[in-house]
Amino acid sequence: MAEKKKMPKGGKKGGTRFPQIPLKQAVEFAKKLVARTHTGPQPETIILKGVFNNSGPTGAVRASALKQFGLLEGEASAYTATTLAKGINSAPNEELAPLLQQALLAPKIFRDLFDTFQNDTVSIAKLRQQALKLGVHPDNGEKCVEMFVASAIYAGTAEQTGEDVKLSSTPVAENSSEEKEITEIDEIEEPSDKFRKKNASPAKRTLPSGPINISLSLDSTMDPEKLEKYLKLLRDYGAIG
Repeated sequence: MAEKKKMPKGGKKGGTRFPQIPLKQAVEFAKKLVARTHTGPQPETIILKGVFNNSGPTGAVRASALKQFGLLEGEASAYTATTLAKGINSAPNEELAPLLQQALLAPKIFRDLFDTFQNDTVSIAKLRQQALKLGVHPDNGEKCVEMFVASAIYAGTAEQTGEDVKLSSTPVAENSSEEKEITEIDEIEEPSDKFRKKNASPAKRTLPSGPINISLSLDSTMDPEKLEKYLKLLRDYGAIG
């Protein structure tokens, strides 16, 4: 009698599905998938062995995870990389974060967890409780949360400190629009010194002693919002009332 194949740990137990591998590992597989299917879709037998290094149940679990992350598509007879997978594979680092966030939120269970606790700090226990409420099998609650947190951290939308996880609504920290506008201001000059506002601490805005010269060209085409930001900067320094 043939020995029954064992499902990998965390395999089918019923309940809401979730990716059984973290996003970082899925992306590594996706890059191999992009290369393997560059000339066209390939059958499951080739993809499982050539991309996932396993032609058995473990390979199938990995393929399922990539499908849930939106990185693999097609039937078993013709698997191929998705547009998202190709985008992640070719994107420069500065354009990668939003693509990773898109993959993170592709599995419905991950999106539901993220939407529930975004812009908040939540405990691992609370995440597990919510996962079970969303239909994850009790035996898989910890695994689901583990995969979600690891994936969210990799996508840049979470930070973990001990048993607490802080979920952010934005994938990466970016300069505020005010800071970007400030870099466009030329200079505030003093006969013996020059400085730029972007090098000053926001909490310690002071003008140098002695007279200063401020040059600001105005015309009817200037964006009112930009003008207001320039005026705010001058008020902060006490240059105008």
